[in-house]
Amino acid sequence: MKEHIEQHLDSLAKKVIKETSLESPSKDFTSNIMAQLDNISIESVTTYKPLISKKVWFVFTIAILGGFIYTLIDGGLQSMGWFESIDLSVISNNKFVDAASSITISKILMYAVALFGLFWFAQIGIIKNHLEKQLNY
Repeated sequence: MKEHIEQHLDSLAKKVIKETSLESPSKDFTSNIMAQLDNISIESVTTYKPLISKKVWFVFTIAILGGFIYTLIDGGLQSMGWFESIDLSVISNNKFVDAASSITISKILMYAVALFGLFWFAQIGIIKNHLEKQLNY
């Protein structure tokens, strides 16, 4: 039964394809499209706008540095307040911390990780500049 339906659909498709003619665009199709593209104003194109502005990054950096400097000058927190009631010994007294403290890392691995991070951030800057040049044409 399925074969009969499939044969019928196949013959119908062949009949429709034979009866329709091949459509082709007009001779000046490309020039018409290019003329329409030239009429589009550059201002209507979406421009890049960062999610976090430079002012916010600046304020955030100043706040973090200010907190860090305050902690260094003040000599740390004098009284912990409500932090004294929390038992944080669970964090330092467990098997994972004991196992991790016995791991030694070679200087070569530390240098490799540091260079990898340095090159990673350099690559981000290079790619960002490249993409900005492409967007600005």
